[in-house]
Amino acid sequence: MKTDNSINNSGCSVCEQGTENYTTLHPAHRPNQTFYQYDYRHSDGELFSTMAPTLEECRSRRDKWLAKRNEMYKLFIGFRKLGEFDSILEAKQFADNSNFSGVFTLLGNNYSDKWFVSEKLLGQ
Repeated sequence: MKTDNSINNSGCSVCEQGTENYTTLHPAHRPNQTFYQYDYRHSDGELFSTMAPTLEECRSRRDKWLAKRNEMYKLFIGFRKLGEFDSILEAKQFADNSNFSGVFTLLGNNYSDKWFVSEKLLGQ
């Protein structure tokens, strides 16, 4: 979907979830060259934004970003996202060192784990 106004007056993307927006521009340092400002908002609301000389390059970068996201492990406590990690071990070490109590959830591609940490265990 091409829009000439994918960025509002505050500099924020107006891209809706699950869609892409792009616009062309001519940078001051290269007035004869066209660049694409490209935004893609994932269905979970996270925004990917890039600028490249071709729309194909923008989409290639987006696809690499999406592939990397699918390999990450996401750690939550309750409904609060604590972070994304490259490995299960890294995520669990972060959880152990966080000093949070409650239900931790770790999600990845074909992976899911939950565990509870009580306040009593935090002081030990």
